[in-house]
Amino acid sequence: MKRFLRKIAPFLLFILILEIAIPMAVDPYNVFHWQKIRDNGVEPNSNYIKMQYILHNPDKFDSFLFGSSRTGFIDVEKIPEGKWYNMSYSEGLPAEHLENLRELIANGIIPKNVMIGVDNISCFVDPALHEQQFYRIPYPRTNKLSFYANYFSIKGVLLSLDVILNYTTEDPDYVTRYYESGCTVRDPSLGGTFKNDAPYWDDYYKDFLSDSIFAVEDIRDLCKEYGINLIVFSNPIYYKTYQQSEYYGYANYLNWLGGATGGYYNFSGENDVTRNKNYYYEGSHYTEVVGDMIIDRIFNGKRDGTLESQGFGLYVTYDNLDELEKALANH
Repeated sequence: MKRFLRKIAPFLLFILILEIAIPMAVDPYNVFHWQKIRDNGVEPNSNYIKMQYILHNPDKFDSFLFGSSRTGFIDVEKIPEGKWYNMSYSEGLPAEHLENLRELIANGIIPKNVMIGVDNISCFVDPALHEQQFYRIPYPRTNKLSFYANYFSIKGVLLSLDVILNYTTEDPDYVTRYYESGCTVRDPSLGGTFKNDAPYWDDYYKDFLSDSIFAVEDIRDLCKEYGINLIVFSNPIYYKTYQQSEYYGYANYLNWLGGATGGYYNFSGENDVTRNKNYYYEGSHYTEVVGDMIIDRIFNGKRDGTLESQGFGLYVTYDNLDELEKALANH
């Protein structure tokens, strides 16, 4: 038996090395290459990568924008105050932003400004789902070994190989921009060219409105405790996506945000922006032009009375919820 074990030991060791080396080398989700990601066609785990980047460069930025991939189209380099980094990633959720902010603070990184963009994803997606999705597994505040174990998967590598091998880079500045600002860039002229003019909706969306509000309240309290300037806004989701979301209670969520945040900028609803197809790449993501509008309203004091009467750019507090309700009904 011992002789047999000695004979197969090198083979077993070889297999073990392959099991570790191949996933680390191919690394489709870039978790092992967070210091310099590869543009390989597979969506990276940007939650993890961006957190690692900031934790290892604590003095590079002093302000952070958190949100789903929609807020990725806000060019934070245009924000006039602060050194901003865009922490947005696919389906970024308030509960995850809360944990990430706690981790930054625990490591001595106290931002001057934190801006959070919320939308229907914030209140209809269960954070637990992300634990099973390679590109969305949250940053591990504890049990890091378990986090990395998820990515030592030959099956995961094989499933991604077809994408990687057939991918051609379309954005030569992708990697550089990823570390300079964290923003997403597409050609705004592509806005309105999508053919499937339907709401962006997934079958796993459920009611997590209260959970999301509680997370936002915890973020508010944490920022207050550490003297962090908190800015909250609702993303201007495409009007058909808004209509579907409203049916499931999204307008209630926007209403509750007024009390949970102490005040936020609303851009959601049916208005002249969200009804204009040219401002959207599809039923989910708005263009950089809309991102500039958000910056202008929040930071540059640019206001449009007509749009605000429709809810776009309206600053909402507990005291003017009736104004929000009127604006959301103004369509």
